[in-house]
Amino acid sequence: MFRKIFLICIIFLNCMLSVEAEEQTVLKGSALKPGDCIGIVAPASGMDGMDISLAVQKLQSWGYKVKLAPNLYSQSGYLAGSDTKRAADLNTFFADDEVKAILCLRGGYGSERILDLLDYEMVKQHPKMLIGYSDITALHAALWEKCRLIGVHGAMVIDINDSSPNYTDEQLRKGLSSTIVSDSGAFALPENHQLEVLHEGTAEGRLIGGNLSVIAALCGTPYALDGTGCILFLEEVGEDSYAIDRMMWQLWQSGLLKNINGMVIGNLRRCEPLTPQLYDYSVKQVFAHYAKLAEIPVIYNLPVGHGPVNGFLPLGVKAKIVADYNNPQLIITENYAEK
Repeated sequence: MFRKIFLICIIFLNCMLSVEAEEQTVLKGSALKPGDCIGIVAPASGMDGMDISLAVQKLQSWGYKVKLAPNLYSQSGYLAGSDTKRAADLNTFFADDEVKAILCLRGGYGSERILDLLDYEMVKQHPKMLIGYSDITALHAALWEKCRLIGVHGAMVIDINDSSPNYTDEQLRKGLSSTIVSDSGAFALPENHQLEVLHEGTAEGRLIGGNLSVIAALCGTPYALDGTGCILFLEEVGEDSYAIDRMMWQLWQSGLLKNINGMVIGNLRRCEPLTPQLYDYSVKQVFAHYAKLAEIPVIYNLPVGHGPVNGFLPLGVKAKIVADYNNPQLIITENYAEK
């Protein structure tokens, strides 16, 4: 009897040590200070004649230095230069201690192609904020699975190329220099913006995810999100409801949706139909179906993702969703950056 109790205690202790070790492996970049340097890199699609001078000026007006990646202006078909060049720029900026945060130029396509070329062991030695969304989801997923690096699903250079003040710019400006999303931890919403509930309940876990298409494309690869005990964030652009259904079914069959504790749905720009149609499901109905299937709390309409209203959302941090019809909330319960 004593032997059995002793073995149970050993197993329990090992489990506790494993959890503690997992927590210790989570890596965070540092919040930026005036005079710090932001590196601009293009891991996916290229400049396509884009003028980024306004964006650079805006970052400088916020008090930061800006360094452009050596191959930023390269072009190779629909890519910002060869896979080797794009990966080299990202590796270089992670290794460069002058660069305190890395801001992606744009999404498009191509990030998945460089995942095998990244130096993950080096990244672990130089953790810093990587900021981007859309195709950059592939980088966030890989760096989370391989390094446990906390990233940021947020505005890119292409989004801040505007002189007018707005929610998106303000979210990025505050996010770069802070370690928390708000004093209370509640994700800050634009004025008059309302979250919705697709399935009631509360859930806690690390917040992972990004663009649905990219996450589905990573299924079956070494960079696929595991999601066990996590909260999954999803956003999308330009997909019909049947295509969203197909990708969600892939996430269900792969096990990702079966492992998560909750889900948050962000911007669904140009995803149709928005309202139910004869012989069709709306995009909301599709997500509601999977919320019910997984039997997890789900909140809808978070202002993050493609579109002019795009919040600063840390990925990899501990979070809580309150899917309450009276007051739905996303609460980030952990600092996303070091001071």
